[in-house]
Amino acid sequence: MNMQPIGVEAHSIVSATAELIPDGIHFGLSEDAYHGDPALGSTGLKDLIDNAPDFWWSSWMNPAREPDKETPAKIFGRAVHKCVLEGRAAFDALYSPCEHPGNIKAGKEEREAVEAAGKLPLKRDEYNRIVAASAFIRANATLRDAFTGGQPEVSVFWTADGIRFKARFDYLKMRAVADLKSIRNPLNKSFVQACRDRIAGLDYVISAAHYMDGRQRMGAFVKAGQVYGAPDSENFRSWLIQVAGQREFAFVFVFWQAEGAPISHGFQISPGNPILDSAKQSIAKAVWNYRQFMEKFGTKIAWVPSTPLEELDETELPIWWQQKQLKG
Repeated sequence: MNMQPIGVEAHSIVSATAELIPDGIHFGLSEDAYHGDPALGSTGLKDLIDNAPDFWWSSWMNPAREPDKETPAKIFGRAVHKCVLEGRAAFDALYSPCEHPGNIKAGKEEREAVEAAGKLPLKRDEYNRIVAASAFIRANATLRDAFTGGQPEVSVFWTADGIRFKARFDYLKMRAVADLKSIRNPLNKSFVQACRDRIAGLDYVISAAHYMDGRQRMGAFVKAGQVYGAPDSENFRSWLIQVAGQREFAFVFVFWQAEGAPISHGFQISPGNPILDSAKQSIAKAVWNYRQFMEKFGTKIAWVPSTPLEELDETELPIWWQQKQLKG
């Protein structure tokens, strides 16, 4: 069935000059271009599971959406990715440490010199932290090769049953997709338990299932020649054909601690892991909700559901509240 992808026509209303990124595998695609495309990514899917209006609010369909602001956390995160995923040389080619605060004359002059050299300034403590994190990950015997032998920041776009999707792999390897995650541990839990709690709390398994779906589609894109921005190298083409031909691969989370010692720990989701079953069901629910809300509200009307008035039932309130009533 030849179905028009949902949202294509409406997207042109948002920006008459915008072009949808074509389905396929994309190397070197900028972060802004990736996030600017309205295809459904893992974050949007997670919003759609139970909070479709939140998805609409932060989407391109909302004319009152606040612009995505640059923050120190985003700048730091991109710098970490550059160092860990691409190596120290690539990191130092783009970033330079500054010894003085940016609100004094010496600091302003220092930053001007860094920018004049075509680099981005980082505070010295941030620079040191990033370099240490990269070194600690490589010192972890289990994870030292997590970000070697592959390609960083690989994006995949695809259309399934008329809906466009997207995924962006931190690091694409022959038999794995590696995903770098930072974590803070203010409650001083064991680091491993804090990582597990983060996976559960932010539904990272849903992200993993979505990314694995995207990777499974790479073989068809390679055969169809839908590969963009790839290096013009026979060795690279051979590598990509082998990667796309892998039927089984793992998804690997690599966590590093952003405060305190920058230790690291990894978790893998192997093919056939039953944890993926519930994630796939959640994604199916998200897609169903997307279709329902699109059919009811479209792209020009706010997604505001009308819910029935409920009679409050004590059994539906939290357990702690019910126990409190029993104790008097």
